[in-house]
Amino acid sequence: MILSKPNHIKIYGHRGARGDLPENTLESFKYLFDNAINAYETDILITKDLIPVITHDFRLDPSLTKDEEGNWITDENIKIFDLTYEAISKFDVGSLNKLTRYGRRFVNQRSLENQKIPKLSELLDLSSKNISENLLINLEIKSTPDEENLTPDPEDTVRLVVKEINKSNLKDKIIISSFDWRTLTEIKNHYPEISRAYLTYQQKTGVKIKNTIYNRSPWISYLPFFENYELPKIIKSQGGEAWHPYHKDITKKLVEISHQEDLPVNVWTVNKEYDMLKMVEYGVDGIMTDYPLRLKEVCEKENINWF
Repeated sequence: MILSKPNHIKIYGHRGARGDLPENTLESFKYLFDNAINAYETDILITKDLIPVITHDFRLDPSLTKDEEGNWITDENIKIFDLTYEAISKFDVGSLNKLTRYGRRFVNQRSLENQKIPKLSELLDLSSKNISENLLINLEIKSTPDEENLTPDPEDTVRLVVKEINKSNLKDKIIISSFDWRTLTEIKNHYPEISRAYLTYQQKTGVKIKNTIYNRSPWISYLPFFENYELPKIIKSQGGEAWHPYHKDITKKLVEISHQEDLPVNVWTVNKEYDMLKMVEYGVDGIMTDYPLRLKEVCEKENINWF
């Protein structure tokens, strides 16, 4: 796996290409491959019948989910972990309700018919058909120490995900990331051959997540933390092979410290051209974006090498 190249930016399609096509659908990932984007970030949750699926939220999102009759769902508390895959496959996630707050963020996202939440195995099959030297798959395991009964425990979650990875020919193309470092510790202890990236978020507020990095935080396995410049060193001490911070949390100095630790920095989620260029100036290794073709155009316009 090639995590970084000198003087190059790695372009990651975020949730496929969420700005252009429905997020985390097979068509969205196919769109990446059709446009020569060789890396993506996506999200994994586990169903009631223990099947890893590709979806971001612990609960079905009414902003992007229709029922069997083609109506937007209204119940905001339908947990993925409470549904079998057969039940989940009855929902359509091929469009956004543009009247919702979330839908207004992506007004130009195209709608597609009959898009189901995919199994992880289906996405890996698609990726196997598009394998290349520069293919890089960032699988984010969704897990939380803050609420119970949203996922299996970290040990079982990791076991189920690794089982699917081992069925594929992509193990050396995959890096697993998580905000919940317990899952990464499970991988380190039981599947050390699989690469790990440590996700962090340090803003005080967020739409669906809040600060995960503070002294003795459950998100970072209760490790001591006192100031930002320690963070790359903490991640390296855990055996991390990449750091995945929110792009507004980093500075050029932090990137330099991370590189001194031989730790690539891949930032999320960068959608504005100004911020894309700022991340390049900071020296990050990879950029996750909802608009990978936009980032590709920016790189080509500014003579920035990408892969």
